Amino acid sequence: MNRGRRAVLMWTGLAVAVLAGVLSFLSWDRADQVAGVVSAVVGVAALGVGVYGALGPARGPDVQVSGTGRAVSRGGGEANTGFVAPSSPTAPGSVSVSDTGDAEADGGSANTGFRQG
Repeated sequence: MNRGRRAVLMWTGLAVAVLAGVLSFLSWDRADQVAGVVSAVVGVAALGVGVYGALGPARGPDVQVSGTGRAVSRGGGEANTGFVAPSSPTAPGSVSVSDTGDAEADGGSANTGFRQG
């Protein structure tokens, strides 16, 4: 079990224990009112978390690269006939790279496929 899941279980157990303790010191009528409000808030929060989870992680646009020519770099540069995604916390959408040309770099880097910078 990873650390995040363990933390969620710990905080959930703590919240349940605190709520049970608070409700045990209230009169039945007051406890009923508090439990109703807490149930409504938790239900809306659970709905939001469920929808967020169903949407999946944020993704960038889909990328398709094909039929590129030849790229040559001399003196430490970069030759690219594929796709270099910028460094970001958001992964690109689907990436399709086909029929790319040759990339040649003398003292630098060459890319004919996909690379995340």
